[in-house]
Amino acid sequence: MKDQELREKLVQACRILAHEGHEHFYLGHVSVRASSDGELWAKPTGLGLEEVLAEDMVLADMDGQRLEGERKLHTEMPIHTGIYKRRPDVHAVVHTHAFHAAALSASTARFEYVSQDSLVFAGGVAAYPSAELVESAEQGERLAQALGQADVALMRNHGLTAVGASIEQAVVRAVSFERSCRLQLAAAQFGGVSPVPPDEAERMIARFGRQSNRETSIWRYLLRSACA
Repeated sequence: MKDQELREKLVQACRILAHEGHEHFYLGHVSVRASSDGELWAKPTGLGLEEVLAEDMVLADMDGQRLEGERKLHTEMPIHTGIYKRRPDVHAVVHTHAFHAAALSASTARFEYVSQDSLVFAGGVAAYPSAELVESAEQGERLAQALGQADVALMRNHGLTAVGASIEQAVVRAVSFERSCRLQLAAAQFGGVSPVPPDEAERMIARFGRQSNRETSIWRYLLRSACA
């Protein structure tokens, strides 16, 4: 994909995330590997997810140094560079302070598989145990280690980081995780949370796995909804 297309898709990702409750002032950021090896495009700081434009996107190297663009990068670029260095399969990273995910991260509760949205994370949800901002290469490496081969990490008293083989996949995972946290909280208000039984979860996961266009279809719906 050409760099201009990547920048435009980052804008779409930001619009979707804002529409789905991931906004937090000008915070939250999304990145994607650029067309050139060792480079990435990222949302800059100072602009909200709902207002950033393609021309605002910043090109950076894998040390988080700006190569192109007028705006400043977020200080937490090590979230992105740390993961990209450790996970060659990852081509896009989302980090937000989604309200319900942040609330779960500040509690003693654990993530439960309460819905179809939850089952996207059948491989496990990683936990990053520090509430400090990830602003150094060492912290980025620790986050990447904590993430391991999972698709999402819940960051204590902070928020979430979701990854994917594409922008679409990373965004759908971030949205699905926040939706699942929101439903888990709602379920808890009625009494004890009742997760999907393991045998049913296995059958549902297998069925979802056969639907090769599931994430693409969800992305398209989210984009239509965000731009309506």
